[in-house]
Amino acid sequence: RAVKRLGLLIAFVVLAGLGYIFLSPHLNAPPAGKGPATVAATAPAAGSGKGRSAAVPSIVAATAKTEDVPITKTVVGNIEPINTVVIRPQADGVVMATNVKDGQMVKAGDVLFQLDDRTIRATIEKDKAALAKDQANLDSANQDLIAAQALSSQKINTQQQTYQALAVVNALKASIAMDTAQIQADEVLLSYMTIKAPIDGRVGVVNTSVGNFVRTADTGGGLLTITRMAPLRVSFTVAESDLPTLRDAMKERQLDVLVKVPGSKEVIASGPLNFVDSSVDTASGTIVLKADVANDDGALWPGQYINATVEIGTHKDAVTVPLIAIQQGNDGTFAFVVGPDKKVIKQAVTVVETVGDTAVTTAGLKSGDHVVIDGQLHLQDGSSVIETVADVDTAAPALSAADAVAPDPIKTDTVQ
Repeated sequence: RAVKRLGLLIAFVVLAGLGYIFLSPHLNAPPAGKGPATVAATAPAAGSGKGRSAAVPSIVAATAKTEDVPITKTVVGNIEPINTVVIRPQADGVVMATNVKDGQMVKAGDVLFQLDDRTIRATIEKDKAALAKDQANLDSANQDLIAAQALSSQKINTQQQTYQALAVVNALKASIAMDTAQIQADEVLLSYMTIKAPIDGRVGVVNTSVGNFVRTADTGGGLLTITRMAPLRVSFTVAESDLPTLRDAMKERQLDVLVKVPGSKEVIASGPLNFVDSSVDTASGTIVLKADVANDDGALWPGQYINATVEIGTHKDAVTVPLIAIQQGNDGTFAFVVGPDKKVIKQAVTVVETVGDTAVTTAGLKSGDHVVIDGQLHLQDGSSVIETVADVDTAAPALSAADAVAPDPIKTDTVQ
C-alpha cells in the first residue's frame, strides 16, 4: 500500500510540472495592444551603446593656499599653586578661639587661631620686674663707683676699691642686657600664641577646634592649609625632540601659553612661558615647562587638568587646505585634486600638523590646487566631475594656536 501511495504522489508531481511548462508562455504574454510600447521603454536609444548613460558626480572643491602657520604643541597639563602654606603651631598651647572656617578666603595678617597665652604673659611680667631690679642696682652701683673714684683721687681709698666698684657696675649692665633679651624672646613666644595668615588665599580643611591642645611636635597635616588662588602656575611637558625648536623660539620672542579646559575650545587663560626645566626626564623623554596665569576670574583651580598650547615656531610658506579634504587610505593620507580636464587625481599628501579645521601639508599639494571637500565618496582616481569651487578661508583657524595639534597623520595626538 505504501508503494502505491508513493507512485501516485510521483505521478501527481510530474503532471503538475508538465502543466506549468505548457501554461507559462500564455501567463507571461503582454496584454493586447501594449507589447510594443513596453519593449520600447526598455530598448536602448539609437547610437547610445547602453541602456542608460552614467551620471557625472558633482563635487565641491577648495583652493590650496600658501601661508605662514604657527608650529604649536597642545598637551595635557595641570594647574599648580604658586604659594601653599601649611599652618603649624610654633608653640604648645590650648586653642582658645578659632576665627576661620573650611574653604574660607583669608588675607595676609588675618587672625586664624588664638592660643592660651596667660603663662607667657606672666613670664614677661616676671622678666620685666627682674629688669627693673637690675636697673635699680645699677643706679646704686654707679653712685658707689663715683664715690670710690673721688676717694681714690684724694688718696683715701685704694685703687683696688675703685676697680671693684667698676666691676659691679659692669656686671649689672650685663644682667640688664640679659633681662632685655629674655623679654624680647618671651614677646616672640607670645606672638606665637596668635596664629595669623601669612598669605592671601583659600583655606582648606580646618583640622582643630577650640579646646584642643596643639603641639609643635605634631607632624600631621597641620592646623590648616592656605593656597593662593591667583596667580596660578600651568605645568606641562613636551617631548625632548621639541626642545631645539623651543629654545630657538625663546631666543626670538616671549612665548605665551594658552590654557583651555578639556572638551572646550575657549581659551580661559594665558600667560608667559617663564620656566624650562634644567634637565630632560630620562624615563619619559620629556621636559617640564611652566607658565604663570593671572586667574583673576577664578576660572582655574589648583590641581585641575587643562590643555596647554605653546607656539614653538612657524611653518614658513606652508600649503594649507581644509582638513575635510584629507582622506585616509591603505597607503596613507591622500586628497582628490581636480585637474584642468575636470578629472580628479588621487594625490598622496603629507600632513605635518592640523590647526583647527585646517591641514598643513609639506608634500603632494601646491598653492592653487583644487582639492575636493565634498563628494569624495563617489570618486575614484580618474573620475570626471562637475566642480563647484567654495571660498574656504584656511588662514583664520590656522592662526588660532589653541586649536593646533600634531597629526598622526590625521588623528590628533595629546602629548602627556
